[in-house]
Amino acid sequence: MFVKLVYSVTCSVCLFVLVQAGNIGYKCVTPNGEVATCTSYFQCDVIRNAVAQRVEGIQEFYKKSLCGREGNLPLVCCGSVAKETQIEPPPSCTTPNGEPAGCISLSLCAIMSDAMQTLNNDDAKQFIKDSECGYNNETQEVLVCCGSEAYPLRTNLLPNRSVCGNQTGEIRIHGGTETKIWEFPWMALLRYKYNDSNEDAGYNCGGTVINNRYILTAAHCVHPHQPIYPYEIRLGEWKISSPEDCEEGKALNCADPVIDLQIEEKIVHPQYYARRGNNDIALLRLNRNIKFSNYIQPVCLPVREASDSSVGSTMTVVGWGIIENDTTSDVKLKLEVPIVSRAYCSNKLRDIGSIDSTRICAGGEAKKGICGGDSGGPLLRSSNENSNNSKLVKWFQEGIVSKGPGCGIRGYPAVYIRVAHYIDWIIENLKEF
Repeated sequence: MFVKLVYSVTCSVCLFVLVQAGNIGYKCVTPNGEVATCTSYFQCDVIRNAVAQRVEGIQEFYKKSLCGREGNLPLVCCGSVAKETQIEPPPSCTTPNGEPAGCISLSLCAIMSDAMQTLNNDDAKQFIKDSECGYNNETQEVLVCCGSEAYPLRTNLLPNRSVCGNQTGEIRIHGGTETKIWEFPWMALLRYKYNDSNEDAGYNCGGTVINNRYILTAAHCVHPHQPIYPYEIRLGEWKISSPEDCEEGKALNCADPVIDLQIEEKIVHPQYYARRGNNDIALLRLNRNIKFSNYIQPVCLPVREASDSSVGSTMTVVGWGIIENDTTSDVKLKLEVPIVSRAYCSNKLRDIGSIDSTRICAGGEAKKGICGGDSGGPLLRSSNENSNNSKLVKWFQEGIVSKGPGCGIRGYPAVYIRVAHYIDWIIENLKEF
């Protein structure tokens, strides 16, 4: 997207790139419906050996098993067999964090197995104990409810995994910039007024619903040293110009009316540094509670121990950013962006200083990136990307749109605030509602 907004540092979605998402160690689902782990092809003996032995049908099975890339190396969903067959899915269960999952052997649950290796982490040990869901007499192994995390939520002011990160309808459709009206129901629009005239200045930033009362956004969208200030939050929006959002399908499908709420309190991170974008995170407390619906839902926030995003994996940016004709998009858009290393990012974006673990870098493809209007919006990861069961898919907000060098400049990624690093700060600044 290619607009030059005076008040927004970055933007959102330009063109959609189809790259299958996946991260090493994350849970995935094989072509047989088996819950497994996304791992390097070269470490998945069952698939690698089948390829070497030219087992019938292995090439097609291999393609269907791909779950991402780590640099130039392919990742595969590594299960117990390398041929298409009917495998009984594991018994369903619910994790201590409220996430729907499968009851499997502890050794097959990579995220918990890895957590067991951490030094003296009592939280992880207790979480694993609370996750026990049976015992396999044949292998003499404990069974655990294996979801997408191995650490507990530490507050009841954020919704558990049974509530957050859900969207109605089928699994999201790859291959286009426009979202469906039911996609990403946690998206919020920040509406502004001019400081000098108090006249309306339109929508200039995005944000996300994280519970019944709070919006998560970027500090530069809220900081008072601006000619405009946010005063209102719009929820449940899809097409801004339309008084009623409808999609044509087999039958006319219309969303609920949008909701506009006033901002009661603005909380900017005390160490926010505008010039370089350090600690570019803020919370907005609304003047009344949000009533959730199919079109307004909270996103899941990661636990503070969440693993770092692997280089080469892809995530999703969503918003109403600038499009090719230099105008703000009227419809909510989405874009897949690849994660790049912090070293590469620091080298390319030297004016904002070294990129440390508080930030994530993604993008860098020509004409495909963020540019203006979507600052404060989310960088999203979905769990169980390959699952055909939409009820098993959860969306987690990994980042907040913060800074970018321009609009889709080849080789120059954008910078996002890493949400996991700020979970304690977020929790400390939430009040009862």
